[in-house]
Amino acid sequence: MSCAELIHQLGQKLNISDLSLTEDNTCGVLFDDDDVLFENVNGNLFIVAEIGRVEEDERNKYFAIFMDANHLGHGTAYGSIGYDEQRDIFTLTRIVSEDIVYEKFEEQLVVFLKTLRYWKKYLQDGEVSESTTETENSSLSMLSGLS
Repeated sequence: MSCAELIHQLGQKLNISDLSLTEDNTCGVLFDDDDVLFENVNGNLFIVAEIGRVEEDERNKYFAIFMDANHLGHGTAYGSIGYDEQRDIFTLTRIVSEDIVYEKFEEQLVVFLKTLRYWKKYLQDGEVSESTTETENSSLSMLSGLS
């Protein structure tokens, strides 16, 4: 499926009939309080969201934690945590190739959102409870509940 088709089908599943990529190949969706950006770059769909900011004196601590999470994707669900220096914010990114079937894309999006919420909670509380990390069924009902 093309990136445009993935986004269109996501819009249908979320009852957002006009969801589509803009002329600059981007669009955004708000899942509860999580603003997620989708961008088509050379046939790959980048999924990007802000995790949050940390105080400058704490930044090195979080760099080390996030580097560990990035190692082999074990703490990022095969995504990547980065730091946007211009905006002074940590971000989570996942890349999906356009040859993916929609159901797999939906599963990966649900995992992305769970991972995003895990790290947001971590920044907020300094730790994460087990309930935050529990795996849920990545079904349409889960995705629809996030919109």
